[in-house]
Amino acid sequence: MGLAIGKSAAGWIVLTLFAGGAWSAGESVPGRFPPLLYTSEAERKIQRFDGSGRVVWEYPAETARDVWQLPNGNVLFPYSVSNGVDNAETGVMEVTPEKKIVWQFKTHGQVYSCQRMADGNTLVGATQQGRLLIVSADGQVIKTFAIKNAQAGHGSMRNVRALADGHFLVAEESACAAREYDAEGTLLREFKTPFPTYSAIRLPSGHTMTCGRTGIVEFDTAGLPVWELKDTEVPELGIRWFAGLQVLPNGNLFICNAGGKVAFAEISKEKKVVWQCDMTRVNGSLGHGIQLLDVPGAPLK
Repeated sequence: MGLAIGKSAAGWIVLTLFAGGAWSAGESVPGRFPPLLYTSEAERKIQRFDGSGRVVWEYPAETARDVWQLPNGNVLFPYSVSNGVDNAETGVMEVTPEKKIVWQFKTHGQVYSCQRMADGNTLVGATQQGRLLIVSADGQVIKTFAIKNAQAGHGSMRNVRALADGHFLVAEESACAAREYDAEGTLLREFKTPFPTYSAIRLPSGHTMTCGRTGIVEFDTAGLPVWELKDTEVPELGIRWFAGLQVLPNGNLFICNAGGKVAFAEISKEKKVVWQCDMTRVNGSLGHGIQLLDVPGAPLK
């Protein structure tokens, strides 16, 4: 096994294992810590870990619960100053590896998720407002609609995602449901979960993977549950909340366990924990958003 060290075009330090020792998701390698972005609420920062579990980059971010490394190397994330209390500033920002803010949208009320869309606009999950906002490159709201969750405010939604067909998938926490809307905000489908819902992902198969407080459920194209993981099936992780979720190319699930015993871990579809973070590398487990960075292609999260 060898180790190559280089620098990406975006300025990140990149570590690569090679020559028969290449690490892939699902393979447990002693000492291996997959490079990732993590929204640490304990540190009030976005943190980037390298392959040794060392924090190599960080940026101040209060109550950030979603994070993306963009193709240009910049980092996109939502934030809520003082968790949006007393009309405090909230919004979304894009930051370069050199820590320069190159794009920012400001609003009020808790904002817990975001996504850069294929057309260059940015999807914003305005949780407190109970609305999805589509924001242009110049920071203007060009489209917005209210979600159907009857309980607005803090519990209205968590992660929101734009789909390739122009639809939107919204994890509506207090409704215990993931709901799919068309481009104009018309409700199309609902996936009821046996827990408050935190994340929902549309898989290439057309299935929908959801997660929340006590479990993970996969639904088929007809909306029927076809696979489920309960928190009690992975007791070693001490699950508090299945929050951030990324589906890996081999089908394994990389999860962010917000406030639990282990901050983040990888779980196979056979319900085996194939990797879990060394908590001596992480200051507490209160974090909701993750993105693995050594996975080819666009992240499925």
